Amino acid sequence: MKQLLNTLFVTSEDIYLSLDGENVVANRSGTAVARYPLHTLQSIVSFAYSGASPALMGACVRRNIGLAFCQPNGRPPSLQGGSDTHFPRSDD
Repeated sequence: MKQLLNTLFVTSEDIYLSLDGENVVANRSGTAVARYPLHTLQSIVSFAYSGASPALMGACVRRNIGLAFCQPNGRPPSLQGGSDTHFPRSDD
């Protein structure tokens, strides 16, 4: 199988990410606006305040898909990755 190494960038601040089967679902006000198959993603970067569901976070960990939450200005307030992942911080 070919590894695609795709990153999903969520730039709308009102998007909540959830898991439906094997798909990442982008929800706005409770309505699904987009779907992306998990097996095609290497990482997800969200600039949304709404966050992501615990089910999606768990699925990302099990599949070793990086998941980062950033403020709209790009600073990462929290990062989640596999056990062998290290994200350097500017204050380290």
